[in-house]
Amino acid sequence: MSKIEFINITSTSDNKTCYVNQAFLEKDKGIVNDRYYNHYKNKKEQVTFINLEEIDAFNKNIRKNVEYKDFRRNIIISGINLSKYINKKIIIQNVVLKIHELCQPCNYLQKKLDIPNLVKLLVNKSGVRAEIISSGFITVGDKIKIY
Repeated sequence: MSKIEFINITSTSDNKTCYVNQAFLEKDKGIVNDRYYNHYKNKKEQVTFINLEEIDAFNKNIRKNVEYKDFRRNIIISGINLSKYINKKIIIQNVVLKIHELCQPCNYLQKKLDIPNLVKLLVNKSGVRAEIISSGFITVGDKIKIY
């Protein structure tokens, strides 16, 4: 069963991210109270997802315990690999999202976490970007369905 494990936002790019139990995803704007709300470059960048299992495997590989939120993706999920569903729609409660592309790791994250080779280790394992097709609330524990 695929579900939301954590929802993660921050008000500005340089602030630490924090977990919230519920978030409102607004069509054409993003996640309310997140740094990219109404400030994304492309509609496909409104929301980011990452698999909890990928983070666990990464931590095991580097023998550290980097917190899930420190990967700076909005929604941490389990039980499904969304990278296999590029250009597909998913439903969480009544919210519909379209998965557009892989969200590759960046040098900013590598420097912020001070982990050499982070970018290389997380290529194609760092989540996906999505567009909000219909607005609504999502909550930790919500199930994810492929449309």
